[in-house]
Amino acid sequence: MRRVLGCGLTALACLLLLSACTKPAPKVTVQTGAFSTTITPSSYCFDAAHCHRYALQLPEVTAKPDATVLIDVPRAVVHNGWRVTALAVPDLAKVGSPATVQDSHSFRVAASTNNGNPFIVQVAQLRHGTPDGSRWSFVVKVSDST
Repeated sequence: MRRVLGCGLTALACLLLLSACTKPAPKVTVQTGAFSTTITPSSYCFDAAHCHRYALQLPEVTAKPDATVLIDVPRAVVHNGWRVTALAVPDLAKVGSPATVQDSHSFRVAASTNNGNPFIVQVAQLRHGTPDGSRWSFVVKVSDST
């Protein structure tokens, strides 16, 4: 009886671990003009022990030079706080200062952030004020013909 109970508890524990791996990671919405897209994270940490990496293919958005790019995050990210960083392409040098966002689900980035050149926007979820490993990234291309 103990052996059957032990096997049952082990099977239940394995099932719970596997179900933790299948939780959906929150997506970030990006909007510029009439264009809107959702961004899947490149990595997401459900907690300190459960971080998952996802296939990294950076989505691209195109914005007019005088436009802004609206980043909208879900409640799970707002609760912890988040940071927005712009990185120059191709050297990934920071462009401007990172912005830390607390108690808001949206933030705007100027399309002119990198003087009309393409740049990467990286959104990082915070825990206790520091990035926890959860990241969403996308490329902003600036063009008059959007």
